[in-house]
Amino acid sequence: MLTVKQEAFCNYYIETGNASEAYRRAFCCKKMTEKSIWEKASTLLSEVKVRSRVKELQEELKKKSDLSKERILNELKCIVNAKISDYVELKNGVLKFKDFDELTEEQIKAIESVKEGRAGIELKLHGKAWTIERICKMLGYDAPVKQEITGKDGKDLVPRIEVEIIDKREDVCHEDSND
Repeated sequence: MLTVKQEAFCNYYIETGNASEAYRRAFCCKKMTEKSIWEKASTLLSEVKVRSRVKELQEELKKKSDLSKERILNELKCIVNAKISDYVELKNGVLKFKDFDELTEEQIKAIESVKEGRAGIELKLHGKAWTIERICKMLGYDAPVKQEITGKDGKDLVPRIEVEIIDKREDVCHEDSND
């Protein structure tokens, strides 16, 4: 069983996607450094019962959204498979749109926009390059990206900023309880 604050942490983590921010919202952190908050949040998130609750909440959201990886991949597949010849044809040197009533559901999903332009009707398909990148990320084809946070001299490349967040809600912080 989780404590009230642990449950709040789990919900805030689902909302923000950031363990430190979730910890700040759920617990009293007035006298803590950013490093301490991060450490406490990481420790809390590594606890089996907390991790299990976060996973449970994520599953609930997934069910509510009715979006599965499979469905997303199917939508992206429509974009990758689209060809301009699905939409237009060249006859006797004249470019004509095919009858949209004859397009398949998959072909329609690949269309980003149709609008009236200066030269006539413009048909724009979703971008294939972005779509292929997204599929590769989803399927884990991309190698992990290493990001340097310290330079060769050992100093931070990005300056660290200490931020104090003041929450004016009275019920948030109780000095005696940090569970």
